[in-house]
Amino acid sequence: MKLFARNRENLIGVIGSIVLLVALVIAWSVAAPMRGRMAARYDVGHGHYRILAYGLPPSWRSEYVRLLKEMYGIEMRTVALCIVSETLRSYVDSYDELSTAAANHKFGHDVFNECAEAARKNWEDQRAVSAGRE
Repeated sequence: MKLFARNRENLIGVIGSIVLLVALVIAWSVAAPMRGRMAARYDVGHGHYRILAYGLPPSWRSEYVRLLKEMYGIEMRTVALCIVSETLRSYVDSYDELSTAAANHKFGHDVFNECAEAARKNWEDQRAVSAGRE
């Protein structure tokens, strides 16, 4: 009888641990947008302006990153390429929403659009020059 009671307690402990682990994983996923906003608030509050990126980068991304850094001191971090979980996507989107708004407010205009257009134009101009040489 004692063996049955001990095994039952062990089984309940294992099941309880599994349920707790599943609940923590779900909570971590659901909290992703809140965690992204909190991280962005912390970074902006300490004067660190950055954006996070995922997905297949455009050909001119390196120029875009260089312009953001040189002109405005804004960093870009690539956190994933083509395969992105829903949790990571919601974290990054929430982070970037707050971070870009803070940077645009600080500099008084849409610095990300400005740098993206300049980077794309520079890349296209370099490509046209390279094509003319061939």
